[in-house]
Amino acid sequence: MKYFQKLTILLGLIWGFIAIQRIVIAIIMPAIQAEMKFSYTDVGLIISITGLIWAFGVILWAGIGDTYGRRPVIVLCGILASVFSFLTGMVTTLGQMLWVRGVLGFFEGGPWGPVVASVGEESPPERRGMIVGFIPGSFMLIGVCIGPMLAVALLGYFHSWRPVFYIISIPGVILAIICAFFMREPASVAEGIKARKAGIVREVTQEGQKVKLSDVLKYKNVIVSTINSIPVMAWLWIYSGFAPLFLAKVHNLSPEMFGLAMSASGLGGFIGMAIMGRLSDGIGRKTAIILSGLLCCLSGLGVIAMPVGGSFGLLCVLFFFWGMFGGSCFPLYLGTLPAEAVPPKYAGTAIGVPTAVGEVLGAAVMPTIAGALADAFNLYAPMWMASIAGLLIMLVSLGYVETAPKKLEKMAVKPTREDHLLKPFRGNVSAT
Repeated sequence: MKYFQKLTILLGLIWGFIAIQRIVIAIIMPAIQAEMKFSYTDVGLIISITGLIWAFGVILWAGIGDTYGRRPVIVLCGILASVFSFLTGMVTTLGQMLWVRGVLGFFEGGPWGPVVASVGEESPPERRGMIVGFIPGSFMLIGVCIGPMLAVALLGYFHSWRPVFYIISIPGVILAIICAFFMREPASVAEGIKARKAGIVREVTQEGQKVKLSDVLKYKNVIVSTINSIPVMAWLWIYSGFAPLFLAKVHNLSPEMFGLAMSASGLGGFIGMAIMGRLSDGIGRKTAIILSGLLCCLSGLGVIAMPVGGSFGLLCVLFFFWGMFGGSCFPLYLGTLPAEAVPPKYAGTAIGVPTAVGEVLGAAVMPTIAGALADAFNLYAPMWMASIAGLLIMLVSLGYVETAPKKLEKMAVKPTREDHLLKPFRGNVSAT
């Protein structure tokens, strides 16, 4: 097995267990809500605070990783995220819950940019879409598919939600330690570190040693992905945060049954990311994400239209496709489309900027609104918000510049490096 394959598996496992640490709280929220008497607005705030602080972590750690090394960022953040996941099981008030989940977000956001940028840089260009798709795919497979089943099983065994957090926090520490000894810095970062230590400044980056936000905000795909991050992240965190409550209180499903439905959506998300990532290598990243957004919207509308007391099997199928097409947007908008549009040395920051904005406006603001609407109306309101998000993804994605190497080879008129830049910056930015 080649190095990039081993690295992809290891980083995929790290990101998958980070997903469990973040998403399990939504799966067992009915039990937490019953004990701690949280309102739906409180639930939205708990989900939102992690996303809000995650945004600061993503952008800060992505820049540090691109400049000083991606490996130490992944290792440090992986360990500290696990610590605060463990502490979640000890909280006794809403204030403590918000504080712990906020700090958790700061460290959990850190590995995202370095992980995706490293996998993308180490992967063969002709297979990058499929390989990079494995990272967010692991979020869906481990976090949203395996996570609900594991959480429900632990909840049933211990008859308390607190030990769930203690147990799910252990693998993150172990995997981070393994990463510390196995991973090597990608070439673009290693060269910059070597040059800086040798006292060479001008050759590291433009006019200095650090990768700046202004470097990546000149690229069209970064801007489009930043806008797209709002509906994509809104879909994920409204859907994952409120679907368990929707299934438990509207469809009257037991924890085992709604856990199975959520697991079906996670499995669908993993398959969707793998399939759509592979298809995007041929049909193009832009076409793939437009199609994904449309089908995500239609799947969500199917869930809303499902009558209470209807076929549980059909409900699981609908959740499978909702997870498949919503999840398949992630490796495209947040991995390949921005990362392939910028020079490799900017890749981590190019991924970090959309992630940060999406966490603030999509993962933080939107679940809070969804919770307030659920209190004011009913639990169908969050499901409508998640469905409409798919339509917005499709519309925003019309603005992308294609980046898939195989697709570009077949295009009569290929995008140039200038086409990737916003008009005010054309002719002024190096393509290397």
